[in-house]
Amino acid sequence: MNLSRNNTLILAACAVAWVLVVIRIAQHEPVYEPREIVSARSDVQQYAREQLNALQRRSFSEGREFCGVIVENETGELSTMSVSEGDIASCQYEYNGQAGITPVASFHTHGGASIRYDDEAPSLQDLQSDISSRMDGYLATPGGRFWRIDWQSQTANLICGEGCLEQDPEYSPCPAHEPETQYDIKRLQKRFRDTPSRC
Repeated sequence: MNLSRNNTLILAACAVAWVLVVIRIAQHEPVYEPREIVSARSDVQQYAREQLNALQRRSFSEGREFCGVIVENETGELSTMSVSEGDIASCQYEYNGQAGITPVASFHTHGGASIRYDDEAPSLQDLQSDISSRMDGYLATPGGRFWRIDWQSQTANLICGEGCLEQDPEYSPCPAHEPETQYDIKRLQKRFRDTPSRC
């Protein structure tokens, strides 16, 4: 009988402690609260274009991708979180949420011209990654093409073509690899399957 009463008291004490923990958690304000983006898409796009163009030469000479995240502060001013160095065919950007800072878009280069990669169009991984992060993405290619990945429509869209951004001196056009102006996941999968390995 005493054992049953002791168990009841212990369970009651645990329940009170749990309620106090829940109340304490509920009273804490979150460090970061997502908010609506103030900047116009055209402003973000222009900012991304400037960032990518500035990285193109280094991307070509080092033969690697560079990537980063464009963020907006509470007054709508755009800036870039630290730019990350990738390898020849991938790049992982770092983003740590901060109070008053909202991520707006990602951006990355495609390194230098190479016959090993279909680098004038976004990769399937590029598209899937931006959709997953729920953030638009911008891409610069060795041929100087400028792409926007729209995570909401789940499409990659060519903003401007060959030579629009700084171009790798080693780049040479390949009619067999000429990209279309828009891709979704299925069309990128088809491009990956059907594009010849060499020009």
